[in-house]
Amino acid sequence: MSKTTKQGINQVAFEGSVDPANVLEAALSLTEYTAAGAIAEKQGTVFLKTGTAGAFTLAAPTAGNPAADGDDGKRLLIVAEDAKAYTVTTPASKIAGGNDTATFGGAIGDLIELVAFGGVWYAANLINVSLSAV
Repeated sequence: MSKTTKQGINQVAFEGSVDPANVLEAALSLTEYTAAGAIAEKQGTVFLKTGTAGAFTLAAPTAGNPAADGDDGKRLLIVAEDAKAYTVTTPASKIAGGNDTATFGGAIGDLIELVAFGGVWYAANLINVSLSAV
Protein backbone atom coordinates (compact mmCIF):
# COMPACT_ATOMS: atom_id res chain seq x y z
CA MET A 1 0.00 0.00 0.00
CA SER A 2 1.37 3.43 -0.85
CA LYS A 3 0.14 6.79 0.35
CA THR A 4 0.16 10.11 -1.47
CA THR A 5 -1.57 13.42 -0.92
CA LYS A 6 -3.65 15.29 -3.50
CA GLN A 7 -5.03 18.70 -2.61
CA GLY A 8 -4.51 17.95 1.08
CA ILE A 9 -6.42 14.65 0.95
CA ASN A 10 -4.59 11.41 1.69
CA GLN A 11 -4.81 8.89 -1.14
CA VAL A 12 -4.13 5.16 -0.69
CA ALA A 13 -3.11 2.81 -3.49
CA PHE A 14 -3.02 -0.95 -2.95
CA GLU A 15 -0.14 -2.88 -4.42
CA GLY A 16 0.42 -6.55 -5.06
CA SER A 17 -2.23 -9.10 -4.15
CA VAL A 18 -4.21 -6.99 -1.65
CA ASP A 19 -7.90 -6.84 -2.54
CA PRO A 20 -9.34 -3.49 -1.36
CA ALA A 21 -12.72 -5.17 -0.75
CA ASN A 22 -11.10 -7.52 1.79
CA VAL A 23 -9.41 -4.60 3.54
CA LEU A 24 -12.72 -2.76 3.86
CA GLU A 25 -14.54 -5.86 5.10
CA ALA A 26 -11.91 -6.51 7.78
CA ALA A 27 -11.85 -2.86 8.84
CA LEU A 28 -15.63 -2.86 9.30
CA SER A 29 -15.80 -6.18 11.18
CA LEU A 30 -17.47 -6.28 14.60
CA THR A 31 -16.71 -8.80 17.33
CA GLU A 32 -18.17 -9.08 20.83
CA TYR A 33 -16.18 -10.73 23.62
CA THR A 34 -18.33 -12.08 26.45
CA ALA A 35 -15.46 -13.72 28.34
CA ALA A 36 -11.99 -12.47 29.25
CA GLY A 37 -9.06 -13.76 27.21
CA ALA A 38 -7.09 -13.03 24.06
CA ILE A 39 -8.36 -10.50 21.52
CA ALA A 40 -7.65 -12.12 18.15
CA GLU A 41 -8.48 -9.16 15.90
CA LYS A 42 -5.92 -6.63 14.73
CA GLN A 43 -8.44 -4.41 12.95
CA GLY A 44 -12.12 -3.64 13.10
CA THR A 45 -14.20 -3.05 16.23
CA VAL A 46 -14.23 -5.17 19.36
CA PHE A 47 -16.91 -4.84 22.05
CA LEU A 48 -16.21 -6.06 25.59
CA LYS A 49 -19.20 -7.31 27.58
CA THR A 50 -18.27 -9.90 30.18
CA GLY A 51 -20.62 -8.87 33.02
CA THR A 52 -17.61 -8.56 35.36
CA ALA A 53 -14.28 -6.77 35.12
CA GLY A 54 -12.19 -8.75 32.67
CA ALA A 55 -8.53 -9.00 31.68
CA PHE A 56 -7.75 -9.25 27.98
CA THR A 57 -4.53 -9.67 26.04
CA LEU A 58 -3.71 -8.24 22.64
CA ALA A 59 -0.81 -9.39 20.47
CA ALA A 60 1.64 -6.85 19.12
CA PRO A 61 1.06 -5.92 15.50
CA THR A 62 3.43 -7.22 12.86
CA ALA A 63 5.62 -4.52 11.34
CA GLY A 64 5.27 -4.04 7.61
CA ASN A 65 2.99 -3.48 4.71
CA PRO A 66 -0.28 -5.49 4.71
CA ALA A 67 0.58 -6.67 1.18
CA ALA A 68 3.55 -8.46 2.80
CA ASP A 69 1.45 -9.81 5.72
CA GLY A 70 2.27 -6.84 7.98
CA ASP A 71 -0.21 -4.84 10.05
CA ASP A 72 0.96 -1.25 9.45
CA GLY A 73 -2.02 1.08 9.14
CA LYS A 74 -4.58 -1.29 10.64
CA ARG A 75 -7.00 0.29 13.13
CA LEU A 76 -8.55 -1.51 16.07
CA LEU A 77 -11.30 0.04 18.16
CA ILE A 78 -11.98 -1.59 21.55
CA VAL A 79 -15.20 -0.46 23.29
CA ALA A 80 -16.66 -1.28 26.70
CA GLU A 81 -20.24 -2.38 26.13
CA ASP A 82 -20.97 -2.51 29.85
CA ALA A 83 -19.77 -0.52 32.88
CA LYS A 84 -16.80 -2.68 33.91
CA ALA A 85 -13.13 -1.91 34.57
CA TYR A 86 -11.47 -3.89 31.77
CA THR A 87 -7.74 -4.18 31.13
CA VAL A 88 -6.09 -4.91 27.79
CA THR A 89 -2.44 -5.94 28.04
CA THR A 90 0.09 -6.23 25.21
CA PRO A 91 3.66 -7.52 25.28
CA ALA A 92 6.12 -5.11 26.98
CA SER A 93 6.24 -1.61 25.45
CA LYS A 94 3.97 -2.48 22.51
CA ILE A 95 1.71 0.52 23.09
CA ALA A 96 3.67 3.63 22.02
CA GLY A 97 5.32 5.53 24.82
CA GLY A 98 6.66 2.44 26.58
CA ASN A 99 3.21 1.30 27.69
CA ASP A 100 1.69 -2.17 27.68
CA THR A 101 -1.62 -1.88 29.54
CA ALA A 102 -4.86 -0.02 28.78
CA THR A 103 -7.16 0.26 31.80
CA PHE A 104 -10.80 1.13 31.17
CA GLY A 105 -12.48 3.44 33.69
CA GLY A 106 -15.62 1.37 34.20
CA ALA A 107 -18.25 3.20 32.14
CA ILE A 108 -20.29 2.12 29.14
CA GLY A 109 -18.64 3.56 26.04
CA ASP A 110 -15.08 3.70 27.39
CA LEU A 111 -12.85 3.07 24.39
CA ILE A 112 -9.39 2.97 22.92
CA GLU A 113 -8.61 3.27 19.23
CA LEU A 114 -5.28 1.75 18.25
CA VAL A 115 -3.31 2.16 15.01
CA ALA A 116 -0.58 -0.33 14.14
CA PHE A 117 2.76 0.83 12.81
CA GLY A 118 6.23 -0.65 12.99
CA GLY A 119 5.26 -3.44 15.38
CA VAL A 120 3.73 -1.06 17.94
CA TRP A 121 0.17 0.03 18.70
CA TYR A 122 -0.37 3.82 18.74
CA ALA A 123 -3.32 5.15 20.77
CA ALA A 124 -5.19 7.45 18.41
CA ASN A 125 -8.19 8.02 20.66
CA LEU A 126 -8.89 7.36 24.34
CA ILE A 127 -12.16 7.85 26.21
CA ASN A 128 -11.87 7.11 29.94
CA VAL A 129 -8.96 4.71 29.32
CA SER A 130 -5.51 5.17 30.85
CA LEU A 131 -2.23 3.74 29.59
CA SER A 132 0.56 2.40 31.77
CA ALA A 133 3.61 0.15 31.85
CA VAL A 134 3.23 -2.73 34.27
